Amino acid sequence: MKTRFCPNCGSMTFPGMPRCSSCGMPLDGSVENWSPPPKSDGPKVIAEVNPSAPYLPYEPREVQLDIIKDIRTALEAGKHIVIESGTGTGKTITSLAGSLEFAKAHGKKIIYITRTISQSDQVMRELKAISTLKPVSGITLTGRNKSCPLLQSRSDFDNLSPNALSTLCSDRKQRSQQGRSGGCPYFDQVSHQMDTVEAYCKRAFPKSDEIDAYCRGLKVCPYEVKKVMMKDFDVIVAPYIHIIDPDIRDNFLSVLDVEPKDIVLIVDEAHNLMDAVREQESFSINLRLVNSALDECGVLKKPEVADGVAIDDLVKAVKNSMRDLASGRIAFGGTEALLKADELEESLCKMLGNDRQHLGMMVERMNEIGENRQDAIADTDAPSCPLLELAVLLRRWVKSPSDRYVKAIRVNEDGEVLTAGCIDPVDIGKFMNELKGAVHMSGTLQPLSTYAKVLGLPMDSIPRTYPSPFPKENKLVIYSKDLTTNYQELQRNPAMKQQLQRTVAQLCNAVDKNILVFMPSYRVMKEMRPYLEEAIYKNLYWEESGRQKKTMAALDQFRSGRSGVFVCVMGGSIAEGMDFPGDELCFAVIVGIPYPPPSLEIKAMKDMFDQKYGPGFGWRLTSQIPAVRKMRQAIGRLIRTPTDRGMAVILDNRAARDARQLEAVPSDDPVADAVKFFAKKA
Repeated sequence: MKTRFCPNCGSMTFPGMPRCSSCGMPLDGSVENWSPPPKSDGPKVIAEVNPSAPYLPYEPREVQLDIIKDIRTALEAGKHIVIESGTGTGKTITSLAGSLEFAKAHGKKIIYITRTISQSDQVMRELKAISTLKPVSGITLTGRNKSCPLLQSRSDFDNLSPNALSTLCSDRKQRSQQGRSGGCPYFDQVSHQMDTVEAYCKRAFPKSDEIDAYCRGLKVCPYEVKKVMMKDFDVIVAPYIHIIDPDIRDNFLSVLDVEPKDIVLIVDEAHNLMDAVREQESFSINLRLVNSALDECGVLKKPEVADGVAIDDLVKAVKNSMRDLASGRIAFGGTEALLKADELEESLCKMLGNDRQHLGMMVERMNEIGENRQDAIADTDAPSCPLLELAVLLRRWVKSPSDRYVKAIRVNEDGEVLTAGCIDPVDIGKFMNELKGAVHMSGTLQPLSTYAKVLGLPMDSIPRTYPSPFPKENKLVIYSKDLTTNYQELQRNPAMKQQLQRTVAQLCNAVDKNILVFMPSYRVMKEMRPYLEEAIYKNLYWEESGRQKKTMAALDQFRSGRSGVFVCVMGGSIAEGMDFPGDELCFAVIVGIPYPPPSLEIKAMKDMFDQKYGPGFGWRLTSQIPAVRKMRQAIGRLIRTPTDRGMAVILDNRAARDARQLEAVPSDDPVADAVKFFAKKA
């Protein structure tokens, strides 16, 4: 993919971007009515080291010295510290400042894991500021799929599986190492350009896209060169996957030449960690994969997985079992059904005339055949092996314990799907207990003891909360006493939906500011859209499900104005991952409480937590706490600097249950209260 740079600020841009994501400059040449945004009144880098916090490069804000001291003390004691820190406390810089002071003194590496690239970019900016006072280095990692210049040039790159990408990469590297034709020219340059790239990284503290672009300019592979040189850096910034996936983690630590006791782990936006772990450990087997594996069997010479059982017999048995389970277990009109323990395995044994022990052996043999097939096609242009992918997933299925996984059969427009949803990960807890100290931080992590308990942190982990230093009078959160999106109430009172959408429109029309409207789901947003498009007399922008490019273009237009309305879904990237400083966002309307929709996995987790911790605990963990966190994340978009003023209205009286955590007060007339708040002078 070709890249270019913004003429105004130098940030990287890509074809199709309407304007620079950093400074907002139009990229189509229409700059007549555009002027650069005013410089931020961000923290100024100090000239001399503060003895109380030698790695803090700014004049300390309220509570920052306390945070740094508490982190340092916890790490000195070899303990985990679990932090909820309000907006403006500087979570990134304080976690780095406290951790660096300890890590540098004890010869440890800092691994800073993030959920998004924008969060990793913020870490690099803070490290660059620290470097003006103290010698420090940092590098940000991305996966092969984001950094490989050779494979990204392929027209089918987006359709290649991670396994195929890995195989292609390994084959090209092996060809280069053996001096054969068809190797990777970018890998060939790693040893020649490593010193140049390392010097650039230690001098410039580049963001992830900047280091990739720099490496492409040198014709060197950024993925491989970062692997080689990262052990020489103080701070390694990496996606969650580098820690939550056991295989990737083991390889990552091996390349760094460290053990868990040798690192300080910082978990950014820690409220997302457990969901990411569950998602990583969950998996599915869909009909398309099974059919592809069956097609691949046709090019083989019917190797046997057991006496008298050819490999295509096993694949056909999987396909037929999926069909039989769907037809026999899913109710008429339904889309899913919970499977009993070993129900798939029993079906396969019955069809193949074998027992469980032999089934396990057949799956292992299938995996062996798949690996051989993968090796055989490694030097082709399309080394995808569906047979191996299916074998790996079947191995995981038969080895996944029923008390930690919810196994189900589902149907969609593409056919049957077997799903295994992890509800109780254990590996991450074991790893956390191997660490001699870690920092878990978020702006929305309460209740802290619950986070520590569910993640499996040591019993002596230290909980800490720190308030925002910003003026409290600059933010107001209210909730309607009369409205709700409660399903039973909507069924009982059909007029409630009309009242809700009418109030949304009235709020948007009454306030002459940029407004975000958060919907509880895409379904609700779709239902309300026709009415809102008629009733709101402002520029309306929409989050488009599955259309990221169109959504970001709409968001760009919204941010460039000062009286628009952007409608999005709670819990998405806009609710959590975006900053809206100054007048880019002043008002948020939250429609309903974003409780997760019912599912087999949610019910199983609820029952599990009730059994572990007592009745009622399951609902709190699976519904109440996630919903409150989502609302607090959305509200947090309003105030990003000391001078920001913002207001949020929650259109659901059930917010009263969590009013203290939301810092919300009831309202008889949300529209009048909104007008009154914005009529006040800042």
